[in-house]
Amino acid sequence: MDAARGLALLGMMAVHVLPTTDELTDDPTWAGMLFTGRPAALFALLAGVGIALLTGGPEADRSNARVAWDRKVIAVRAGLIVVLGMGAAMLDSGVAIILVHYGLLFLLALPFLRLGARALFAVATGWVLFAPVAFWWLQNALRERLEGFPHEWRLWHSPSFGDLAVSPVLGMDLALTGYYPLLIWPAYLFAGLAIGRLRLDRSSTALNLVGLGAILAGAGYLVGRLMMPGVASRILENLPLQERYLRGELLTGTHQVPLVTDPGWFGLVTPHEGSTVDLVHTIGCAMLVLGVCLLVTERLRWVLAPLIGAGAMPLSLYVGHLIVLHLWRGTDDDGGPVLGAPDLLRDCGEATILTGMLLGALGLGLVKVLLRRRGPLEALTHRASASMAGPRP
Repeated sequence: MDAARGLALLGMMAVHVLPTTDELTDDPTWAGMLFTGRPAALFALLAGVGIALLTGGPEADRSNARVAWDRKVIAVRAGLIVVLGMGAAMLDSGVAIILVHYGLLFLLALPFLRLGARALFAVATGWVLFAPVAFWWLQNALRERLEGFPHEWRLWHSPSFGDLAVSPVLGMDLALTGYYPLLIWPAYLFAGLAIGRLRLDRSSTALNLVGLGAILAGAGYLVGRLMMPGVASRILENLPLQERYLRGELLTGTHQVPLVTDPGWFGLVTPHEGSTVDLVHTIGCAMLVLGVCLLVTERLRWVLAPLIGAGAMPLSLYVGHLIVLHLWRGTDDDGGPVLGAPDLLRDCGEATILTGMLLGALGLGLVKVLLRRRGPLEALTHRASASMAGPRP
């Protein structure tokens, strides 16, 4: 699981540095086609797997005392992640930071800790089927009832402490209009919780994840590409857009076109749209990656040690790469470089920055494995949650 999370981290770093569409042609780049949406979905699904393993995996102790203790531990970690996310949002990183939503997903998991794999798979399936319907209906109903919806009812940046003063907009952004709407994203969490209740130490489980994941990912992508021309033609009839720009939007998802107004939205595979087919495709991709990692990491443990170590300290590396992006591309109030940003770093190109980030993450991952210590932020959240939750029953 650490190896899979390491891949999610590296994928997010890539899409945060490299352009997703070509500036001249508006065509999707290779990074936009490969990484947009999928690493974040994998990250969220693995959050569910991690919570399931934290609470006992397939052999979970569902006694009242143990479940109450687990809920305290998870709630404290969730609160710390939300605080870290709001603090990280104050950086000028140019990234849609997932940490606040990630922490809130932890809180959403609390009522479901007693459920086994079958029940959780049923919850995940229901969420995939019905959450997009509720999302589509609410989006279009609120367009008629709220002035300026949705553009004036979303933050257009990652939630930070300053946004607490505009709580109605913040709440709408978190639930419905933002980059990771909490009406949609629990689908990944529940799928991960269900997977974490399986016997992940068995090759048969890994093979099933690979097979089912490949079917869901392939079928979702095929349906999405077949639906795309019809949706594009209807949008072009109503909006003055260039066809090539719209194609880039449909393949990489920049949140600039109101795709959800079209009934064909449910069949789109556009990243971060939260449509039914997008959820099926990205959950399938996440299952496929996790299944492959389960099959190969035991045999290649030391070869993959840097990746495994990086995935074992995701919070530290995620925040660290945001700081690097802040120093690289951030600006102060006058439009100049941020205070303390080295000129050498500011002058680096995209390929250099990404290479440095990837090598740095893998290097720190190897150090983590050799020292057998937690990452700094992981140690902080572990100690805080353990001390506040009290002794384990």
